[in-house]
Amino acid sequence: MCGFQAGGAAVCLFLAGQTALASPTHYRRAACADLSTETPIWRISNAASSDWPGGGGGRVELWANHIPTGEVADCDVEYRMNATDGSIVGYDPTTVITCTNFGTAALNTTVQLDMETLLLTINSTWACEEGGEAKYSATGSTTLNRDTSPEACLVEPTQVGPSTTCPIADAEVEGKLEE
Repeated sequence: MCGFQAGGAAVCLFLAGQTALASPTHYRRAACADLSTETPIWRISNAASSDWPGGGGGRVELWANHIPTGEVADCDVEYRMNATDGSIVGYDPTTVITCTNFGTAALNTTVQLDMETLLLTINSTWACEEGGEAKYSATGSTTLNRDTSPEACLVEPTQVGPSTTCPIADAEVEGKLEE
């Protein structure tokens, strides 16, 4: 099908036997203040544990995407290990770790991780750009699921013995607003 206009260009559209594709659906993201007064949620992703027993330490690293602000925080929980048997030594599960915020929002995120049970507690305080003077704070927890099977973990040689990195499944943490 071609359409002509005097003094204009010809526009042709051939659809015989073709399937027309619809444009993608765009969803309006809820405002930060709205998401902050409902249940605040963090999406945990890119998480892994890395152990270097010969080097005397290890860490759990994860990204926490704070849904109300849309910001991502990088959280690294480091611990010491016994170089002989690889056990974790001297770790206090009540230690509060400050995460690094990748965004520009006023978001402060901390985590606590019990290395025996992998219970992760996450806390954030934030303000929304459109929220005026309102400040929010929420805490939530979940048990992380680490896959330590040989086919899931990456073992690499290092100068101080093997390094083992195992994936931790993505998780969603539902927070509770603090008054």
